[in-house]
Amino acid sequence: MTPRHPPLQTARLDLTADGIPYSAAFDDVYHTQDGGLAQARDVFMAGNGLPERWGGRANFTICETGFGLGLSFLASWAAWRADPRRSERLHFVSCELHPFAQADLATLHAALFAAEDELAGLGRQLVAQWPLLVPGFHRLEFDGGRVVLTLLLGDALDWLPRLSGQVDAFYLDGFAPAKNPALWQEALFKQFARLAATGATLATYTVAGAVRRGLEAAGFAVEKRPGFGRKRQMLAGAFRGRRTAPTLPPERHALVIGAGLAGAAIAERLATRGWRITLLEREAGPAAAASGNHAGAYRPVLSGDDNLQARLARAAFLYGLRGLARLPDVRWAACGALQLARDDDEAARFAALPDQLGLPTDHARAVDVDEASRLAGQPVAAGGLWFPQAGWINPPSLVAALLAAAAPRLEARLGCTVTELRRDEDGWQAFDASGTLLARAPVAILANAADAARFAPDLLLGRDERLVSHLPAGQAPAVRAVVCRGGYLTPAHAGLACIGSSPAGEAAAGHNLALLDAMLPGAADGLDAATLGGRRCARPGTPDRLPVVGPLADAAAFLPKHAGSLHLAPRRAGLYALTGFGARGLVWSQLCSELLAAQICGEPLPVERELALAVDPARFLARRAC
Repeated sequence: MTPRHPPLQTARLDLTADGIPYSAAFDDVYHTQDGGLAQARDVFMAGNGLPERWGGRANFTICETGFGLGLSFLASWAAWRADPRRSERLHFVSCELHPFAQADLATLHAALFAAEDELAGLGRQLVAQWPLLVPGFHRLEFDGGRVVLTLLLGDALDWLPRLSGQVDAFYLDGFAPAKNPALWQEALFKQFARLAATGATLATYTVAGAVRRGLEAAGFAVEKRPGFGRKRQMLAGAFRGRRTAPTLPPERHALVIGAGLAGAAIAERLATRGWRITLLEREAGPAAAASGNHAGAYRPVLSGDDNLQARLARAAFLYGLRGLARLPDVRWAACGALQLARDDDEAARFAALPDQLGLPTDHARAVDVDEASRLAGQPVAAGGLWFPQAGWINPPSLVAALLAAAAPRLEARLGCTVTELRRDEDGWQAFDASGTLLARAPVAILANAADAARFAPDLLLGRDERLVSHLPAGQAPAVRAVVCRGGYLTPAHAGLACIGSSPAGEAAAGHNLALLDAMLPGAADGLDAATLGGRRCARPGTPDRLPVVGPLADAAAFLPKHAGSLHLAPRRAGLYALTGFGARGLVWSQLCSELLAAQICGEPLPVERELALAVDPARFLARRAC
């Protein structure tokens, strides 16, 4: 089976005789002899009126067609840092068909920058966060989240049509049109026009007639200007059309209902953007429900057709790893995870999946039973898939770390139950059972698991009651990695290993021991289900097993015509949902919260449009209307 997106082919590190980085694939250099940084500043930044144009803005978005060595990004980031009038946040979206391997990028930067230069430090930060080289969107954050780089790895003509957002400045930076015509064609120019904000500008070093005519036909007024270095001319342009700007709340204040993983994660994401958050939780403390488990597995999923769930899980898993790296005091371990095959047919599928999907071995690879046993540190029942970046997380510590990061802008009110939400001209009001006003804000976010259905019945949320059993370290198999096969087993942490999870009921602990025995034959011998400790919790699930993220639909105004154009569906102004995480809350929570925060703040989305629509709360109404 051919993967949905072909595997990435990394750039080869080659230099010309003059020491300029060179692409053998396109027979062209990455920058002129006059210097890549100077070209970035004189052509792309000055050609777009930067840094002046981002002054005083809440958000400013740049889109680039060829990331290359990252010089235009680094130059823009350095200029933004040095500008006291800079925008509050800088978004930089860049496409790259052939990204460099992390080690090669580090080598190139070391040759370009003196070790003490500011750009060398920025380059080291970029290299440290360099993503796993798989196709798709990769969001990296710098300067406390105020500088956001969204890399679209793969063909620009494949990924730019999937980008949602408005762009203020375009850097048309690819290999020369004669060398790489794919980056200079009408279909791409139309995408620039689709993404352009009112007043958007563009700049490029080429003045080729086909490029000029194509940009003009797409809606840009272009002009020749004096070129950079040895090049006599360059092009600059401005979008002639007008766009409706995103509607933003009058005040950056959000009311978040629920203090589990979802509520804590969206509080942290909004606080990073300068929002004030009022957090309401019915229990006496945060992480009191499913987010209070002792440990849970943190791993991606694979599917032969690379379906929506698998793609979203991969993106969320990789984004979450970067989030964990910047959050102190989270108790977790990247010990790796094994997904054991349940039968011979599944073993055959697992053996083919990583190559079939074109995944690098540092993300997933097939292992036989002997290697799986070695990785687990115990004899396991079968071979399967090995995820070396995966592991386990203690959910309460993740919730605590997220709330601590949001703390300067967070008011948490515990032990208060919201029973009614009302909207008036100033936004949303939350009331308790006695009619007392608990809080009010222009934006309200339902992050209260399955209870969100009380305020939005069309979400079709279910409650899946589960038991996670606890094994004292002395009784638990001493595994070195998370082991999964119909359930999961974590290595012991703080004296306890977790086995889960089975539907809650009298036989639940026994079922968990059966799961253990299916993973590690004989490991359950001598263990008494009646004496096992554990924890019951309810997970909020959806019929399609995807989370619910985004603005809530106005069910009363939803018409059959909206089913085919979900993004045009009527919404309940200022009311959002972040729930339905099911068994994957640890994986979904951080990326889904970033997606919701970007939607609320009118920023470029961190995932492709297909994935954003797949988790849209209005999807259930759309299916009913079809």
